[in-house]
Amino acid sequence: MGTVYLARSGGGRVVALKTMHARIASDPVFRTRFRLETEAARVIGPVHGARVFDADPAAETPWLATEYVLGPTLDEAVELTGPLPETAVRALGARLCAALTQLHRSGVVHRDLKPSNIMLTADGPKVIDFGIARALGDDRLTRTGAAAGTPAYMSPEQATGQEHTSAGDVFALAAVLTLAAAGHGPFGSGQAADLLYRVRYAEPDLTGVPAGLLPALSRCLAKDAAERPPVEQLAAELAPPAGDFAEQLPAVLLMETVRRSAAVWSVTPHRLPPPADRPEDVAARGATAPAAPSRRRLLALGGGSLLGAAALAAGVHYWPGKDASTGKSPGPGKGPAWDMRWQAQADYGIDPQVPSAPHLLENLVVIAKDANFLQALDPKSGKPRWEDQDLHQFPQSATDGRRLLAIEYPFEETDPLVVRTVNLTDGKFGERVGDLPDLQGRHRQNQLLGVAGGTLYVVGGDGPVSPSAFRKDQSWSLVALGLDTGRPRWTVPLPARPDGSTRLHFLTAEVRGAYLVLVQQAADGGLTLSVRDTGTGRLLWDRPLGGKQPPFVRARFAVDDRHVYTTSDGLAAWRLGDGAQAWRFDRGQPGAGQSPPTVADDVVYVAEQGRGVLAVGARDGALRWAEKGRTDTRIALAVEPAVGPEHLYSASTSGLVATRRSDGRSSRPFKAAAGRYFPHQRAGLLVALGDAYAAGFPLL
Repeated sequence: MGTVYLARSGGGRVVALKTMHARIASDPVFRTRFRLETEAARVIGPVHGARVFDADPAAETPWLATEYVLGPTLDEAVELTGPLPETAVRALGARLCAALTQLHRSGVVHRDLKPSNIMLTADGPKVIDFGIARALGDDRLTRTGAAAGTPAYMSPEQATGQEHTSAGDVFALAAVLTLAAAGHGPFGSGQAADLLYRVRYAEPDLTGVPAGLLPALSRCLAKDAAERPPVEQLAAELAPPAGDFAEQLPAVLLMETVRRSAAVWSVTPHRLPPPADRPEDVAARGATAPAAPSRRRLLALGGGSLLGAAALAAGVHYWPGKDASTGKSPGPGKGPAWDMRWQAQADYGIDPQVPSAPHLLENLVVIAKDANFLQALDPKSGKPRWEDQDLHQFPQSATDGRRLLAIEYPFEETDPLVVRTVNLTDGKFGERVGDLPDLQGRHRQNQLLGVAGGTLYVVGGDGPVSPSAFRKDQSWSLVALGLDTGRPRWTVPLPARPDGSTRLHFLTAEVRGAYLVLVQQAADGGLTLSVRDTGTGRLLWDRPLGGKQPPFVRARFAVDDRHVYTTSDGLAAWRLGDGAQAWRFDRGQPGAGQSPPTVADDVVYVAEQGRGVLAVGARDGALRWAEKGRTDTRIALAVEPAVGPEHLYSASTSGLVATRRSDGRSSRPFKAAAGRYFPHQRAGLLVALGDAYAAGFPLL
């Protein structure tokens, strides 16, 4: 609905300044929502929310200025540290209960409580963004049957467009606390339609939630709003520990707050010129008349300076490596050209259940847009070449680097699973390359795991089609489809899934010579690393993947011709042929989290929390070097290092850092939003992918 800027007044006050997009500022409905957002922000107050300094919802460009909250959002915190300790979750929940109580007693419901709307500070959580909040019982801004909110954290009644009361906020709060406690939401991730279905009909997935929190969260996630406890009762059941909120937080989160506090003052303000008067306004009031009050108040509040380099979300992302006014980079002087080549803004939401890498073809970068269909970008300019909704889900596509293949979504539920090529010029389906008559093409849980050596590895189902979840009366198989004949080379049955399960069978897969390496997911969320013979499908070995990191992080591995490398329980190498442990790296810091690994040229790279990148010999597990000169060691644990010709790229909470592969010397940071990064060797490009952007950097 608007753009949020970091603004600084002439007296040095730092504020978050939200302005409404010009294209909707004339819409009475959106202006009313903006006014209600302002009122709700005032209602929650400075203890549980961001202090409101000033606002003018009636201005030509409505605006709202609030305290700039120094701290990460809850989802950023979980990505940084993994699930929070139980004591921290109890303290967090109790304070959020107090925030909701403040709202509900004033007759306001939030309606969009989610991790990205909760900021963690040393004093406690602060609830922000009341863009769809409204008064209890007031449905004037929501059509009957329309759902407004964030699907993964909606209440069942909100998902069907019905009245969202205070009980709906309790449901959302329990979903938020599940993420904090377990590292995942109670209804998974994926397309909006799938999420809405699970919210309405599926049982919540509380795997990983501490036993002491299960009873309270289970009651709050009841489908029937009448069965949920009031927020005051939930606060009492959470029984938060005594002491300050900061005492319950992991040290790395407190360090992140300190870093953000310092970073606010490290950005040079880009002062905007005074607004130009329109000729007709000058003629009407005289050349010396003052500017319109609302505009003057807006500029006075920000001192005429908007820190475009710190422009925040609401659909707009600014890359701090560029000057806010000119779009040019201040530049590093001598040295490589570090600047971003291009960026594209859209909903490229990364599905944490299956965080697929983009398909990197010679002249295309193919990514998932809107978590539904494929979009092809020009690797040189980032401009869209095509996008097509016929291809449906990203996990149902694969590439060998030359061709793009996808499952054709059929008209009838009983139609067989058919694989076709995708025309690289327009995204339309091309020739038919494979038929699996014993499987059905309309199962949303079908997967294309990868293609290598003329074989496509397919997961397919047979039985009644369900809109989004598995059914116990379905049967599932892993199939090696020969692309030369279009027929199966071998088929292996897979375990049945219970009714309502949404966990896909495989999270990651890679072929290395005669070995198919897989991370298989059980119905209860347990992960198994397994290796199969590509010629017969025979299971050669498997082992469980434990650890405290979220499943989508633990599931990622690296593989070369000798070993599979994992970091779920610390960096270790497993022999590809028989699964025996070849070595375990024992020079890591005790208790420090590690990113997924990457291997290149006989070296395994892993980023370690509080330390930076480590280079380890792939054959013997010996430390080659530990990164030197890195200033930000708060590692984004969900992001594996990316390897370029001369540099290694790893992510921290402040962006991307380039490190020389030769000696481990940190070169300089890219000021890029956190996401995942993928080297496109043939295009000389580092592809950055986040929830709302894709971008290309030079791969050096």
